[in-house]
Amino acid sequence: MPRRSTTRSRARSTAAPQPAAPAKSTPRLGRARRRWILAGVGGVAVGLVLFLMGKVRPESPARLRAEAESAARAGDWATALQRWRALNATEAARGATHLGEARACLALGRAAQAERSLRRAIAVEPANPEPWRLLLQILWVEDRPLEAQQLGWEAQARVPPESRRDLLRELTLALLTDLPDEWVRTRLQRWIEADAGDVDARVALLQRIAAQPRAADPDRAVRLAELEALLADHPDHLGVREALVTSLADAGEPDRGRTVLDGWPPAHRDARYWRLLGRWALEYDHQPEQAVAALRHALADLPQDWRSWSRLARALRILGRDGEALQAAETVGRIREVLDPRTLGPRLDADVNHLDDPAALRDLAELCQRVGLTHLADAWRASE
Repeated sequence: MPRRSTTRSRARSTAAPQPAAPAKSTPRLGRARRRWILAGVGGVAVGLVLFLMGKVRPESPARLRAEAESAARAGDWATALQRWRALNATEAARGATHLGEARACLALGRAAQAERSLRRAIAVEPANPEPWRLLLQILWVEDRPLEAQQLGWEAQARVPPESRRDLLRELTLALLTDLPDEWVRTRLQRWIEADAGDVDARVALLQRIAAQPRAADPDRAVRLAELEALLADHPDHLGVREALVTSLADAGEPDRGRTVLDGWPPAHRDARYWRLLGRWALEYDHQPEQAVAALRHALADLPQDWRSWSRLARALRILGRDGEALQAAETVGRIREVLDPRTLGPRLDADVNHLDDPAALRDLAELCQRVGLTHLADAWRASE
């Protein structure tokens, strides 16, 4: 039994060896795979770089303008505004491109932004009457007659003669007429909702509410608080300061109002400041001579302001200057008669819609003359 076992062991040990397993090819295949992977990653990287270069590289002004105009035609004002702004950030910006941006802003209810764009358009291309016209309309809605007057005369000096009548029309409407209350409120509320930072629209709405309050309007305390907050944020904004001083006077708080009035920036004491100073001198300080001087100063720039004429008449009566007081009182009556919307509206409609008719131009000159706007009256006569 042991020998048999040994023989079997030897047989097993002397058996032909098994062929060796083929050599593995893994290293060679790995290198090929790595090359393919690296090539793929490289291609993706190149594509990404090209993509980013396309994003970083500014689009051509011609393309930006075409896209802005196309979006405007389609009524896609948000896209139009975005493309106009991108174009206006380049050296290709022109008066017309700033005007396009302003139109998009107005369509979106962003009046304050439109005003800035219109002023840039005027600075670049002052001979174009359209930005002047649109800006005068904004000032009309926001009841900013002093600014409208200053802008209107600047426009008359810079636009071609053939465009001046249309701008005279806008200026006349802004100085003589008051737009319908409901329409103005709706417009101002839309502007504020679209741009809460539109200070002029907020002031205009608060002033309109104070002049024609409704049951649903915020009360006086709320309006005063808003104006005080606005003035704290914008101490150099003359419209806010004027509105707050007037509101404090109407609220029977002249001492607080005088403090705000005294803070008026000395370099910007225009007709708004002088008529408020005249009111304080007459009604609270009992200084009629100072009131007369201040009110006459204000009326030199705002002769159509019948309230200032009325205060002037009172101050003159106190001083015993009865003849002058009577003239001032008659001026009040004449201005109020001319500005009565029941008669003024139809008359103006008939005139401004027929600016090619010399009779309409003469009538516009007479209207302006009767309210003391002699410069505007002369401009209408010269336009025949």
